[in-house]
Amino acid sequence: MPPVGELTLDTPPSSWVGGLGFTADVLTALGQADGAVGMADPRFWYQGFYDFLDGVTAPEKADLTQFTTPERDTDLEVLYELDPDLLAVDPNPLISIYGLEKGEAEEIRENVAPWFGNESRRKRFDGWTYWPVGEPYPYLSLPEYIPKYAELFGEPRRGEALLSLYEPFIEDVRSRVPPEEERRSLALVNGRYNPENRDGWVVYNPKSEIERTWGKKQYRDLNVVDAFAGAYDGQSSITVDFEGLLEYDPDVIIFNFGITYRDFQGENLIRKQRALLQDHPVGSEVTAVENDDLYVGGTPYQGPIINMFQTEMAAKQLYPDEFGAYPGYGELSGSEQLFDRKRLADIVTGNF
Repeated sequence: MPPVGELTLDTPPSSWVGGLGFTADVLTALGQADGAVGMADPRFWYQGFYDFLDGVTAPEKADLTQFTTPERDTDLEVLYELDPDLLAVDPNPLISIYGLEKGEAEEIRENVAPWFGNESRRKRFDGWTYWPVGEPYPYLSLPEYIPKYAELFGEPRRGEALLSLYEPFIEDVRSRVPPEEERRSLALVNGRYNPENRDGWVVYNPKSEIERTWGKKQYRDLNVVDAFAGAYDGQSSITVDFEGLLEYDPDVIIFNFGITYRDFQGENLIRKQRALLQDHPVGSEVTAVENDDLYVGGTPYQGPIINMFQTEMAAKQLYPDEFGAYPGYGELSGSEQLFDRKRLADIVTGNF
């Protein structure tokens, strides 16, 4: 796996540490959740969708040790104490963001465990490091991770079974997207920030500049019409006031990170965002607000399980005539589901 190269182990890893939720979801899908002992930040591993899959469990996030500090450093002592068999994370985010030195990354590889990860959530920023290869390395699409981790954990058949469910589901959804003239326009708005607690509404570009990135994959697969197309000036987001939101007038607003912000430090921030728009004289005139098309969005830290649920969510939110109405976050009846929950649960639990 680029950038860390080829890895050969005598036995499959029995313990591992992850990053911010992506590899944790990949490894959960491959039946390896019990091996988690730590993460860069466990708070970003969204586990709510596992409740809808019979027999699928994950460790309590409170029981996982965080190996980064509030000051955005990497705690080497914690990594040594955890002593995992595998670091299922790209070391470069830790070097670029969390203060890890390249020499320390090498020291960890030699004395603790090998690195095995590739950070492809979004376009890598200026100043990104390229350890150990020293030059830019390729992005990986979400499905490309599955056989790599499956092989490393001695689960190639499970990886094949997972792909045989995941890929046809995504292709089916993509094939059913309505013609462009029938698609409602979208504003992907941060689920926490607004003009009362920040300098405005933060609106993200739902289109990925790099095809293989997976942070907003569901919106790319659903070929969304972006209400703010052309407004980003080369950036990944734009900040607007109420008048700016009305100017672009989206048909649908989806609150990014919404599933996380439904219960954030004891508050439902999505409920607050909705109320702020509905109670404002300008905000209430936005088409999405007038029609109550304000929805919970997903987390960008999505492996195959999370992405299947979040693709289903977004398909129903944006194109209800084709995929059925979105009834709100929660379990769907069998006739409302777009993929086979039982089949997915059986793959995760090893009954395939």
